[in-house]
Amino acid sequence: MMDSDAVLVERTLGLKDQQAFSQLVMRHQLVVRGLFARSCRRDAQGIDDLVQETFLRAYLSLASFRQEAKFSTWLYRIAFNVVADKYRRKTLDYCDLESIEDLADHCKHLHQSDLRGDLAKAMGKISEPQKMAVRLCLEEGYTHVDAAHAMNIPLGTVKSHVARARTSLQQLLSHWEAVA
Repeated sequence: MMDSDAVLVERTLGLKDQQAFSQLVMRHQLVVRGLFARSCRRDAQGIDDLVQETFLRAYLSLASFRQEAKFSTWLYRIAFNVVADKYRRKTLDYCDLESIEDLADHCKHLHQSDLRGDLAKAMGKISEPQKMAVRLCLEEGYTHVDAAHAMNIPLGTVKSHVARARTSLQQLLSHWEAVA
């Protein structure tokens, strides 16, 4: 079984386990390289340099990673900052302003993808009636009355399901509050 990113970060920090950080690099380097490849002209050496600097910065700032977001989200932000810093200093000649904005958009998309994945996992942890009430009332736009009719249950029960689901989801997704 593969260790989670959080476990690998802890091993890297707590045990000074270089192998753990190497596993993080292996796990995420293709996505980071893909970010740069889509956003910068196909200068393989330049992209390699950006990837290396991203992971070096990640390693050096790993102690500041608070695990309030996923490691990948934090890493994508570092990747964006690497390009933005080089662009501001005019030391990056194979990325232009438009591609940097594309990189920012792609990082945002990956961040949203992480959030959607966590939301799907959280939805899997609430009861089926709560899930149905949430989907009807919050996703489909049903009123509580209409949801009660659709679910064939009393109005107060629908309201209870929605309220309990919101509370559970807020707790399960609380690590996203600091990221938003």
